[in-house]
Amino acid sequence: TATIARTDAANTFTGTQTFSGAVSPTGGVAAGGGFTASPRLLHTGELPARVSTDGTNATPSATETYVAEVFIPCNMTLTGVAVFNGATVGTDKHCVFLCDSAGTAVANTATAGTTTSGADAYQRIAFTAPYAAKGPATYYVALQMNGTTDRYNAHPFGNFGAAKGTGTVFGTLASITAPTTFTADLGPIASLY
Repeated sequence: TATIARTDAANTFTGTQTFSGAVSPTGGVAAGGGFTASPRLLHTGELPARVSTDGTNATPSATETYVAEVFIPCNMTLTGVAVFNGATVGTDKHCVFLCDSAGTAVANTATAGTTTSGADAYQRIAFTAPYAAKGPATYYVALQMNGTTDRYNAHPFGNFGAAKGTGTVFGTLASITAPTTFTADLGPIASLY
């Protein structure tokens, strides 16, 4: 058993360590071995689209925000979100933001939106600035669309937080209520990158 009170230097442990209480790394956990971790394999609900027909071709409302849970296992830099578009694209715009487990927006794409492109395909939409996510932690991808013509693909089933917020304004990054239950056909199928 060791007590570490220093905050001015890194500590190195070798061998097996036993901690009787919870370990709360406020700085997150770095990728192992001095390497980096890629966010490209992190998907809402840990369920990526496997084929172009996956998901529910969902009709959005311009006054709703669609939310799905995503788990980030270690510290990593996020560039943006890849949204799995529905069958109709090219008219409306996406605005996407990332929220922490408290529901606070921590990163976002352009609030003016990005026109949808690529039917039944992933569309990468960059954040306004890269975000240094700390993990392990739960985050949420929140999707807004400014019209009802285009579609996004939503998770039809799952066991993770997926819901919608109502009465929202496109491009306004309000805090969300982090969902703890799953509602079908609302949470966007999306991946981080």
